[in-house]
Amino acid sequence: MGNLTNKVKKKKSRQKKIKIVSLVTIATAVAFFHAASALYLREMFNVKTLLPMWEIPKSDTIFTVGDLTILKYDMAVKILGDNILVISEQIQLVAILLLFAAVVYMIGKSMLDRFALFMFVGGLFSILYYGFLFALLRWPDSLLSKDVISFLPTPVIVPVYMPILLGALVFIGGVLLVFKKK
Repeated sequence: MGNLTNKVKKKKSRQKKIKIVSLVTIATAVAFFHAASALYLREMFNVKTLLPMWEIPKSDTIFTVGDLTILKYDMAVKILGDNILVISEQIQLVAILLLFAAVVYMIGKSMLDRFALFMFVGGLFSILYYGFLFALLRWPDSLLSKDVISFLPTPVIVPVYMPILLGALVFIGGVLLVFKKK
């Protein structure tokens, strides 16, 4: 009976490793595709960052606290220059989230397991995205460099360290939940 128990434990361990390797692969590929998309936009506009080069009037902001600024939708169009580019950026982000949700739904066993796996893949994606941006563009110059991190639903501007730190915390939380002892 002990031999059968060991075989079952080894199979479960192997399955968990396959899940993790699959999620790391997906997060890496999607982070690269997203960084490549950012590269194309930045090359198209001949800039290192999509951050507006002009002073943003208070009338164009929805909310500002510290280094976090949320802009009105109209600013997204001003930043990208075309409404179709804004919509495509928004759809791209929704598609990434849906892809992650679909994958973790398929491989997770419970809602908590799926939530943990989503945290794992989403946090890793955030970290890898900035790694690929640096590899492709040699940007950001510093973790204090500001970036437009999202156009969904409106532009959000923060220093680069914020999404990286948040991604790291979410990733660590996901790792702790995925590998928790039952």
